[in-house]
Amino acid sequence: MKISSQALSDKIDAALRLRVGHGKTYSFEALEEVTGIKARTLRSYEEGVTPTAAGLMSLFAALGPGFTSDILGMVGQSARKGEGCQPEHMPTLCAATAFSSLLAEALTDGHVDHREAAVLRPIAVELMELLTPIANGKPSVVRTGGGA
Repeated sequence: MKISSQALSDKIDAALRLRVGHGKTYSFEALEEVTGIKARTLRSYEEGVTPTAAGLMSLFAALGPGFTSDILGMVGQSARKGEGCQPEHMPTLCAATAFSSLLAEALTDGHVDHREAAVLRPIAVELMELLTPIANGKPSVVRTGGGA
């Protein structure tokens, strides 16, 4: 099966748009901090630039199995978390950063209204799920690598 560069780029674009940007689970700045890929480069992926293999792997590590499965779905495959639900520090940092940023923004008027709470809720749930293995003292998965 041949996968065109354009088809891959389109798939990455769609998967990023679901997860990254204003009001989404992740901000470009938080994703930059976690992956080491400049925010402007990450934004270019939404404009048709295809990431390097290392860049794509960094996105897989940061955005997790859902994002990875969206891309691998092109070839009939999917991803899942590693064995034993080991801590995922990169996605945890990204979710914590996104949550704290959105919470700070919501609190600029002194309280969190029902609409702001609705935006915060799914990120809080994801963050709790990511924090559970760390809180339970499971050994860490160490990931190294730079950005694109």
